Amino acid sequence: MNADAPLAAPLSSTASFGPPDDPAMDRVVAWLHEPARRLHGMIRQLPGFASLRYASLSVYDARHDMLWAFSCHSDGVGAPDVTEVEMTDVPSLVLLADSHEPRIVNDMAAFGTEGRFHTSGARNSDSRSSMTAPIILDGHFLGFVIFGASVPNFFTAPVCETLQTFTEAFGILIDRARALSD
Repeated sequence: MNADAPLAAPLSSTASFGPPDDPAMDRVVAWLHEPARRLHGMIRQLPGFASLRYASLSVYDARHDMLWAFSCHSDGVGAPDVTEVEMTDVPSLVLLADSHEPRIVNDMAAFGTEGRFHTSGARNSDSRSSMTAPIILDGHFLGFVIFGASVPNFFTAPVCETLQTFTEAFGILIDRARALSD
């Protein structure tokens, strides 16, 4: 998708509704945080990927039609700050999940239209470009991974191809976390 498509800012920047109240999802996020943080660190060590400063993981809870979003920065410490986001509150993410295709914003400075809920947050983030990739495993939507780069136009075709492979790895982590929490 292109930069003209609607985009939610990194989900962890949306208003928090307090700590998750679903013990199963709480366990999923608690287990996921450290391996997701390490995975982001591995990506940043790849040649040419040092500009990839941000990664956020959003785990989809189909029972409640919710996303449980948290940052998984490689340099982060402590427990993640988890934000609950109702999918129906962000129609652009519903469309993105249905499309199964990543959305690229080449320059956050030119992103969005005024008055949209996430536009100012996205423009004011430390990222200059972003990629939001739906996580699909065995045909099932599991959530999103949002990558942010400190430079515009970072998400070239080869970069996106590499990040799609890592998106699949995030999906395997989510699947594993869910299995462990059952």
